[in-house]
Amino acid sequence: MTMMISVIFYVMLETDTYGKLRKVFDSRPWRNGENVYLASDASAVDAPEANRECPFSDKTAKGSCPICCTCTSKDGYHHGDPARMHNNFGVAMIEYELARKALEREDSLVLGRIQLDTLVNYRGNYLFGTLSPSCKGCYMKTWCWNVGYRMTWQSTIVAFNAMLCSLIFQSDINLFYADLKNILLCISCFFSVSTLVMQLALLATAVVFINEHSFMDKSAIPRWLQGRKNSALMKVIEYFADPCAKYGVPTTKKYWSWVSRPPRKKWRRE
Repeated sequence: MTMMISVIFYVMLETDTYGKLRKVFDSRPWRNGENVYLASDASAVDAPEANRECPFSDKTAKGSCPICCTCTSKDGYHHGDPARMHNNFGVAMIEYELARKALEREDSLVLGRIQLDTLVNYRGNYLFGTLSPSCKGCYMKTWCWNVGYRMTWQSTIVAFNAMLCSLIFQSDINLFYADLKNILLCISCFFSVSTLVMQLALLATAVVFINEHSFMDKSAIPRWLQGRKNSALMKVIEYFADPCAKYGVPTTKKYWSWVSRPPRKKWRRE
């Protein structure tokens, strides 16, 4: 049952009604500055005039995003996850399309090379769910519709394969003093439920981010959710959503801080 609901989730995102939740992030409407990777005689057509106000908080912008060049404050910037978790196995490049365009540009080879190196270093870990530093908008776009989205696919595949394997093996095969068939069914059930919960969390995060930020197109939200900001249904959605999807909440995760702690100094008696 849970696996069927997960399949419905993937099908719904390909429709015109619910596909807007993903497409509204593609244009990066939070951009508030010119693209520094453009040549000097060109300008960012799709970006408004640069200003020093962070689009994700009320604080003054003090830095810029390496991907979209948005001026952000400290709270509107994802400072990245610990390298011990992020740079190990499971990491992959994210912005393939932008990297291809940077590789093919001929107006400025130097800027193209700088942009390409920046995009190559912008990576996501599909095993631990970690991301490279970027602004809050790029983080939400990448997490909801790239890293997190792909992790749900991985979980769905594991659950489906475990269910198929449970039909192959007989019930009299024991592994670690337990029935192998029941073990596979438990694994399938676990990954099926976790996939469903994560899919709900991704949708809820996208809806809350669109609702909380004025630059996002509110028409991307399904009609049955529009105009219900303080309703009980929205309270449930906010409960499942990532807390950093709200306006002014920092995106840098604190639960990985124990990984990045420096080693304790060993005191030696003299």
